[in-house]
Amino acid sequence: MKIDLGQSSSHAEGMVSPPMSPLSDAERIMIITNVIESLRTNFQADGGDITLVAVEGDKVRVRLSGACAGCGSAGLTLGGIRRQLIHELGEPVLVVPATLG
Repeated sequence: MKIDLGQSSSHAEGMVSPPMSPLSDAERIMIITNVIESLRTNFQADGGDITLVAVEGDKVRVRLSGACAGCGSAGLTLGGIRRQLIHELGEPVLVVPATLG
């Protein structure tokens, strides 16, 4: 499954709980979108932003911008987002930065 979201700007660490029932693609996208949107105010408070770009199977592509683009802690930030998504989805995902262009 590959879902391209275009250019819109719209705690169980290491543990994955199996979902009660498999999530549909629409449910997965909704959960991922809600998690990313809930984190945006934290990014914006630090002078940056995060945008969901695409979901491709278990890979979630996000764009970091502003102060977050090129930040030395970006890898840690993506890891934190990954842990939050795993907690909410109940399944493993990868969070990777989207490339420009």
